[in-house]
Amino acid sequence: MKLDTELEGLPVAEAAFYIRLALQVEVLERADISDWLDEVLLRDEPADTFFLHLYRVLHTNKQEVPRFLKNAFPDVYFTVRPGIGWLYRQFATGTWPVSQLVRSLYRLRTLVESDAEVGWIYGLAADYERAAGGSLEEMQEVEHEAGAFLACYQDYTFSNRAQWQSLDAMLEQRLAGLRF
Repeated sequence: MKLDTELEGLPVAEAAFYIRLALQVEVLERADISDWLDEVLLRDEPADTFFLHLYRVLHTNKQEVPRFLKNAFPDVYFTVRPGIGWLYRQFATGTWPVSQLVRSLYRLRTLVESDAEVGWIYGLAADYERAAGGSLEEMQEVEHEAGAFLACYQDYTFSNRAQWQSLDAMLEQRLAGLRF
C-alpha cells in the first residue's frame, strides 16, 4: 500500500486513525509507516508535531506505535469500510490466504457499522473454523463467501471518498443480496 497516495490530504487525526486501522488488519507494516513519515517530514515544512512524535516512537519503541496512535486521538472514529476495501485488494490480488483475511476481518467485528456486517464477519469466522479441518471444497466455499463479502467494499477507496455516502446507501442491499 502506498500510504502517501492513500492518506493524501487527510486531516492528521484521520490519517492517524487509518494508519492504526491498517496496522490492526495487517495491510501495513511499520516500515511502510517509516517510509511515509520520511515523505511527510521532507515535504511538509513545518511538520505537524504529531508526525515528529510518531517518528520518534517508531524509531525508539516500535511496539508502542499502535498505542501512540490510539492515545494521540483517543476519541476519533471514522468508517472502517475503506479498511475492508484494503482487505478486498489483498484478496483480489491473491496476496493473502483466506485464513489471514478472515483473521484480519474478525478484528473489525466491533468496528463495523451495521448488524449485517457483524453477522457476515462472525459467519465467515465460524465457516472458516468448520472448514479448516475439512475438505478442500469446504475451504473453497469459505473463500468464495469471503470474496463475495469483501467485493461489496471494493469501491471504498480514498480517491473516491466523495462517493462513500452513496456506497453506504447501496451496501446494505449488496449484503442482503449475498448468499449466506
